[in-house]
Amino acid sequence: MKTLLRIGLLISIVALSVMAFKTIFSVGEDRDRAIFSLMTQALEKAHYQAPVFDDDFSAKVMDEYIDKLDYSKRFLLQSDIDMLNKYRYLIDDHIRQVDLQVCKMGTSIIKKRQKEAEAYFNEVISAGFDFSVDESVDANPDSLSYAASEAELKERWRKLTKLAVLERLYDMMKIQEKAIKDNDTSFKQKTYDEMLETATSRVRENYEEWLKRINSIKDDDWTAMFFNALVAVCDPHSEYMPPEDKESFDIAMSGKFEGIGATLQSRNGQTKVADIIPGSASWRQGELEVGDIIMMVGQGDDEPVDIGNMALSDAVKLIRGKKGSTVKLTVKKVDNTVKVIPIVRDVVIIEETYAKSSMLTSANGDSKIGYIYLPKFYADFNDRQGRFCSKDVKTEVEKLKADGVSGIIIDLRNNGGGSLGDVVEMSGLFVGKSPAVQVRKNTGEISSHLPKDMKKIYDGPLVVMVNNYSASASEILAAALQDHDRAIIMGSQSTFGKGTVQAIYDFDNLIMGNQGIKPLGAIKLTIQKFYRINGGTTQLQGVIPDIVVPDSYQYMELGEKEMHNALPFDNIAKAQYSVCKNSYNKRKVVAASQKRIKANPVFEQIDQNAKRLKRRNDESLVTLNLDKYRQRQELLEKESEQYNKIGKDKTGVKAGFVSSDRTAAQGDTIKTKKFTKWFDELEKDIYIMEATNVIGDMVK
Repeated sequence: MKTLLRIGLLISIVALSVMAFKTIFSVGEDRDRAIFSLMTQALEKAHYQAPVFDDDFSAKVMDEYIDKLDYSKRFLLQSDIDMLNKYRYLIDDHIRQVDLQVCKMGTSIIKKRQKEAEAYFNEVISAGFDFSVDESVDANPDSLSYAASEAELKERWRKLTKLAVLERLYDMMKIQEKAIKDNDTSFKQKTYDEMLETATSRVRENYEEWLKRINSIKDDDWTAMFFNALVAVCDPHSEYMPPEDKESFDIAMSGKFEGIGATLQSRNGQTKVADIIPGSASWRQGELEVGDIIMMVGQGDDEPVDIGNMALSDAVKLIRGKKGSTVKLTVKKVDNTVKVIPIVRDVVIIEETYAKSSMLTSANGDSKIGYIYLPKFYADFNDRQGRFCSKDVKTEVEKLKADGVSGIIIDLRNNGGGSLGDVVEMSGLFVGKSPAVQVRKNTGEISSHLPKDMKKIYDGPLVVMVNNYSASASEILAAALQDHDRAIIMGSQSTFGKGTVQAIYDFDNLIMGNQGIKPLGAIKLTIQKFYRINGGTTQLQGVIPDIVVPDSYQYMELGEKEMHNALPFDNIAKAQYSVCKNSYNKRKVVAASQKRIKANPVFEQIDQNAKRLKRRNDESLVTLNLDKYRQRQELLEKESEQYNKIGKDKTGVKAGFVSSDRTAAQGDTIKTKKFTKWFDELEKDIYIMEATNVIGDMVK
């Protein structure tokens, strides 16, 4: 969740101490030490759970720092870890002294080891590989220890490089087999040795380019890694943003997205998809998903570039590009299948990011039900006349009421949150002037947030759809409606579990004088925690739906509870509010839905697929024998193909225009086409079908 906050208080706290830097340090050291001082003071003064800089904190920072330096465990030796750990309980002292010697040592060690890794790689790839040997490699760094010797590390490089060549070789063999099957006479066939030579050559080129890039990482970037290790100890959503990252953040906040339209994050040395921006190129293409790991990036028909262990900023540069150009992403799915996804870069279609509605007819034809899709809790903080999701949802509700719907479904699936003010106002549409959420500051002060302007405009049957990726503001709305007993919440076993609020503090605004050390970047800090009006918090446990439906990711380790250093779950006193009186028996409605879900073979398939995804995701040992690897990949692909059929059939629900939208779309072929495509997707959604059934039971 992002909120706009004044930063004047923080300026008064930190500006004075930074001004002294210009007379004490050289310009080169000024900058890093200024950031270090600003950051630690900001954590102490503004973070929701201000850290105590002691030996325990110091040890946690060291663990985070080592993990960030070499998560893949392909560079550092155990002796390097032992050397760094001599400072394990000294970082707290270094904070008080504004001393970055641990960071300098870590940077020196990793740069030395990366140079040595080039020699390891050149040696193992020049020796060649025998894919008839029955051996395997553990591809999951979490299950590995740091190598005890150079010989052990070199052997790790041999196996991982062999796996990279094996993956390329297998892909080439599959392409050739398909060309032969399709009788493609234009395809130039190669012998096994020729394919092996080509695969080896391509891996060599990619690895050489990758090693060249990581060896050119600037000292500032390594220092930023140390800063982020320190901040990450406080909670998973606080982070230091170097100037380049801050610029990217500002672009995202402005609502203008160019490229593929996906939010990426660096997690454990991998570039992972954190969010798909509604309306973007990747959203429209449809194959890239949250949780996908991007392994390689190709520009059009050019040879793809391996981005393993690449700095996130560099990976983003490769993925971004001009509108109309094509980027090909090689991604690893959660079931360990590898897929190449071509995406034509574009500018996000802003209209697709806004709330919109459809008129649904239930499968039995008995009910006309309103459906509102809200992809995020957007707000234009720079323009009071701009778009705000609370106002837009109000408009959609009024349009649906005018069409005489018997109930309304609000879809918050994959909605990662947004404006706190808007979610509070939105709750008022359904419960009136009653508390939506409680917020506690780092001072301990607690306040209840009530709608200011919104009056209750709808009191009919209401279902709210959520899933594992419904977070922050989505959880506030679902929890508020659940606590008021105003709606039935339907979805995965729980929502994401993010019950915290962040603010951005731009360091350039926090210092006076010494302009030569700017830009300094910014820090995103968790400054508040929000609570349900019943006194609980969504932190860690999320919102537990009234009706739980099978979900493809239900057995995966997802959500806030799986993140390092997440703030704890706790309770406060409940707020003053009244529970709504409903015309239906909630217990009976929930029981009827659960009975239908249990009897539905599609939901059974979804559950089976979820177990498969969990099982495959936990597999880290990969064979390096070509025949066995081929058998494994063909099995994975066959499984994936079997379950990919889920959601391809119509459910019997009919989706169409709300009357006012039909009028507005007349004569506009582009808008009509977009809505028609969307309606087709709604008619295949098994979860929407069950939501319409629930509305039907509530009406009865």
